[in-house]
Formats: sequence, structure tokens, C-alpha cells
Amino acid sequence: MIENQKDEKATRPPVINVRGQKVALGPMLTTQREIFVAYMQDPEISIYAGGGFKAQSLEQTGQMFDDFLKESHNFSIYELENLTMIGTGGLREVSHRNGTASFGIEIGHKDYWGKGFGTEATKLVLDYGFRFLNLYSIYLNTFSFNARAVRSYEKAGFKQAGRKRGAILLNGQRYDDLTMDCLASEFEPPVPGWFTI
Repeated sequence: MIENQKDEKATRPPVINVRGQKVALGPMLTTQREIFVAYMQDPEISIYAGGGFKAQSLEQTGQMFDDFLKESHNFSIYELENLTMIGTGGLREVSHRNGTASFGIEIGHKDYWGKGFGTEATKLVLDYGFRFLNLYSIYLNTFSFNARAVRSYEKAGFKQAGRKRGAILLNGQRYDDLTMDCLASEFEPPVPGWFTI
């Protein structure tokens, strides 16, 4: 009986909160810790996500995932057809007093880079923040060397709001640290999007 319950849990489809045209979002689950750790142990993914690569133990990288789980507005990102987890994204540093939050996303499955999956996931998370958290502004930081991400963020509705010139040193070269933001009043919600009454 217990054996059958384990098999059922292993084959059960993930919980899905919203479906777009290419991606679906669902809650981050403790069972996805190993997937996240594998993403962040890849230097290329780590550099694009955080501006550098720091060799860490599996436990240290796993702690980052555990910290994300404690924050209540983070999602696992799935490609819609097979519901394969391809990354994570969400809102952090949420200030209900000021109506602001910071946005972060990692598409850890490289087969889905440059194909619009990250852009749609970004739009769905923004829609969540504006629709359900009643936020006024959502901001992010990225790097001038990550041109693909900048284009994706702009397609999703972000605009450049500032830059720290030469603030990132990577492989002996300096890059700008970019700040981008999106205002609720300027955001065009995706269709399909979150359920509304």
C-alpha cells in the first residue's frame, strides 16, 4: 500500500496555478530542490542569474532554494506541453506599504533559452503581482552583458530606470548593473492570464 502511494506521488502531475500559451506556473516544491541545485551549479546559468559564479557545495546552493521556499511569492516555471520544470521566478522584497516588489527569474533549462518562455513567465508573474498583490511597481536588476534578458524584460513590459556604470567586474571586464521597472498603469496583462471574475 505504501509502495503504491509513493508511485502515485512520483507520477502525479504538478500543481498548476496559471497556464499561458507556452508556460505554466505552479508553487515551488521541496521535491524540486535537486533540479534548482543543478541549474545553479552551471556557471553560465549562475553568471546570467547573479552576475558571477561562486563554487558552492550542494548544501549551500540548496540553502538558496530553501530560502526561496520561505518567501511566499515564488513559482516553478513549466513548459506547458509536457509540464517539464524549466526554471523558477517570482517576487521578493514585497512592500505592501509602498506597493513595490523585486522580480527575479531563472530559466535553468537551456533548451528553452531565447524562445519566449522566459518572457511569458515574466508577464504572468507581473500580472500576479499587479492583480493579486495590488502592487504599483515591480523592479529588477540585470547586467549589460545579458542582452537577451534585457530584450525579454522589455517585451514583458519593463523599462530601463537607471544604471550603475561599470559596477560588475567579470573576467577582467566591467559591465553596467541595470535597474528596470514596470508600473501597473503601463502593464498589458497577458491573454490567457490568471483567472478573473
